[in-house]
Amino acid sequence: MKDTGKQARGIATKMALLEAAGRVFSRMTYDKAKLKDISDEAGISLGSLYFHFGNKDDIAEAVLQTQRDRLSGIALEAVEGNGTGRVRLFQLFEGYAEVISVDTIVQAGILLVSSLPDELKSWGQGFHSEWEQLCLSLIKEGVADGSITSSWSTEDLCELLNELFAGAQTISGVKDGWASFPKRIQRAKPLYDLLLTS
Repeated sequence: MKDTGKQARGIATKMALLEAAGRVFSRMTYDKAKLKDISDEAGISLGSLYFHFGNKDDIAEAVLQTQRDRLSGIALEAVEGNGTGRVRLFQLFEGYAEVISVDTIVQAGILLVSSLPDELKSWGQGFHSEWEQLCLSLIKEGVADGSITSSWSTEDLCELLNELFAGAQTISGVKDGWASFPKRIQRAKPLYDLLLTS
């Protein structure tokens, strides 16, 4: 029983450090963030941080992996959900916008990718291409089920929708730390619908 309690405390400490790292990396670039900033943010000793993560590279990698896991969960819901390809495509956009607007670790992952040193950039690469493939897959499903009737090619349509989504993400990130991202996606829904059916 004692071992189970110790293990649970260890998991809780590691998660608290990870959440603190998310908050720190949301405020500072990779090179400016210090391990002491993270341990102070978590209210946990620097020694404990070293025990759980080893170094700044390890904790940055853990932040990026957690970001990917959380976004992948939303992607899986869209892929395996009910409804037409068009409905699930918009659910994907809404789900991503919602989690980006509130999840500090996801936000930190977005910011980390641009500030990682060259030798670590591979950690953040590949996610955008996975996102594009997922969108393309849902668009093709929508064409097959008749809910997407656009005259655009599926590839061009996917690229255009991603440009709109990325634009809303960038603007909301600059203006209010992504708080308005879900509202911007909702506001653009008629435009998405027009593109998907014209």
